[in-house]
Amino acid sequence: MNLVRKEPNTTNIIMKKRILYILLAIAVVAQFFQPDRSVPMVVPANDMLVMTQAPEEIHTLVQGACYDCHSYQSTYPWYASITPVNYWLQDHINEGREKMNFSRWNEPTAQEHAHECGEELEKGAMPPSNYAFIHGHAQLTPEQRTQLAGWFDVNMPAKREKGGSDHREEH
Repeated sequence: MNLVRKEPNTTNIIMKKRILYILLAIAVVAQFFQPDRSVPMVVPANDMLVMTQAPEEIHTLVQGACYDCHSYQSTYPWYASITPVNYWLQDHINEGREKMNFSRWNEPTAQEHAHECGEELEKGAMPPSNYAFIHGHAQLTPEQRTQLAGWFDVNMPAKREKGGSDHREEH
């Protein structure tokens, strides 16, 4: 009788090991598949910081808090090479670039949501807290947040109404 009881237990252990090995093999093979990180040729003259002639302090704050997701100048952290995290991260970056891309500031579509920059900073929605937590350069002090929001409010294009006129909300 003891042999009968041990046999199902041994079979379960062997089955669990096989499943674990299969999952491990899938995880290893998945690392060979990476998301597309290619970007078009960047023309420095079309960059928002160049076109607005931002002061050096603003330049540093914007690059640290915004450029990883809202430009073609992304700096990828070490974990951006691990599947499936890399797909989630690249999707987030692609969404940020689609919403507003500081590297294509010469194109009207890149500026479509520019009027929201200051407000997003003041609300604390940007940079996202999960990003700022991991990236120390994106952790803005309240003073830096206010300074950057004020700069964006003054220097970003106003929202365009459907009739083509500019509309800037008073603060």
